[in-house]
Amino acid sequence: MLCRRRARKGQGPALSRRPQPEALRVHLYLHVPYCAAKCPYCDFNSVAGKDQEHARYVQALLCEVRRLPRGPYATVFIGGGTPTMLSARHLEQLLEGINRHITLAPGYEWTCEANPGSAEAERFRVLAAGGVNRLSLGVQSTHDQRLRFLGRVHSASEADQAVAMAQRHVPRISADLIMGLPGQDAQELREDLRFYQRHGLGHASVYHLTYEPGTEFHARRGRGELAEIDPELSRELFDVVWDGLAALGLEAYETSNFARPGEESRHNLAYWHGRDYQAAGAGAVSTVAGLRSTREKHSGRYIERILDGQDAIWRSETLSAADRLTEAWMLGLRLGGGVAAAQLRALGDRDSRWRPLAVALAGEGLVALTPDRVALTRAGRVLQDEITVRLLPG
Repeated sequence: MLCRRRARKGQGPALSRRPQPEALRVHLYLHVPYCAAKCPYCDFNSVAGKDQEHARYVQALLCEVRRLPRGPYATVFIGGGTPTMLSARHLEQLLEGINRHITLAPGYEWTCEANPGSAEAERFRVLAAGGVNRLSLGVQSTHDQRLRFLGRVHSASEADQAVAMAQRHVPRISADLIMGLPGQDAQELREDLRFYQRHGLGHASVYHLTYEPGTEFHARRGRGELAEIDPELSRELFDVVWDGLAALGLEAYETSNFARPGEESRHNLAYWHGRDYQAAGAGAVSTVAGLRSTREKHSGRYIERILDGQDAIWRSETLSAADRLTEAWMLGLRLGGGVAAAQLRALGDRDSRWRPLAVALAGEGLVALTPDRVALTRAGRVLQDEITVRLLPG
C-alpha cells in the first residue's frame, strides 16, 4: 500500500502544514518500537515480536518522514524498542528513504540504538553505509545472571562481541548499564565498569533501576517480590560509578551520562537544553515552537493512520511559560553545567526569587553558584529531586 495523500481539511492537521521556522529544523528523532522481548523494567513504547509488521512500519515511517522539513539536521536519533530488530534489508530501505528526504548539517551526529542480542555485523555495515556514525548499545550488565533477571536476550560474551563488531564500522560507541539491582554490591558494579575500559569506550550511560508503573517489576514490587535497594548502598554505588568512570577519563556531563570531552551525545544535549526537535514514528514525541505532539503509540494503528494519509497525532499540548520554566529547571539541573541564569530570566524567573534559595543550598555544599549559573555539586547530585523541588517556583 502506498502513502495516500495527506488529509484534507476536516481530517486532522498534516504535520508538514504547520509553520516550521528554519532555526527549528535541527534535530530529528525516529522511533522503531519492536523488540525481541519486553524487558520487565521497561516502560518505553515497545512491543515484542510483530515481525510481520516490519515492512509496513518502515513504509509508514518513511511516509511521515517525507512530511517533515528537509533540514539540515544537526542530529538524528533512531531509538526504540530495538531498531536493529529490523532485518538488514528493512534497515537499508529505512536509511535510504531517510537520506532521500532529509539533509544533514556539516559535522552531523546520527545515532542508532542497538541491543547486543540483535547486533549482527551485516546490520552494522548497513547502518554505517546509511550515514549512522554513533551507536548506543543496551548492554545493561556484564553478568549473565543479571541479564537473565533483566529479561535480556543476550549474554555477557555477546555484548563483548557486539561492541568489537560495532567498532569496526562506526566511529562512536556508547554502552548502557543498569545499577541498583537487588543484591548488587560495589564489587559487581566495578566489574561492570571494566567493560568501558576493555573496549576503550568514550561514552557511558549508567541508569539506576526504577520500578515504573505498568512494568512487570513494578507489579512484582507491589507483591513484595522485589524491593528498592537501601539508600546508603545506592549512594555508595553512585560513588563507584562516578569514580570508576572518572578514572577512565569519562566525566559526568549529565546525571546518568558520562563522556570524554567531545564524546557527549549532542542529540540528548539538545533535549536537555530545551531545544526543539522533530519526530516521527509510533509514540514519538516532537516539540516545535511550543507545541508538543505525541503520536499514536500502537504500532498497528500508527501504520494504518499514516498510510491512510492522516498524521497519527494522538495528543498535542501547547507548553505554557510555566511549563517551559519548570522543564528548564528540571532538565538543566541534570546537566553538569547546570542552568544558566540568563535562560531563567528569559523565561520570567527573577534572580531575586531563586538566588537566595541557591545561596542556602550552596552553603550546604549541594549546589555550585556563580553569577551566570547554578549547578548541582557531586554531593547534591544524589539529592537531585529534592533540590529541584526546592528551587522550582511555588
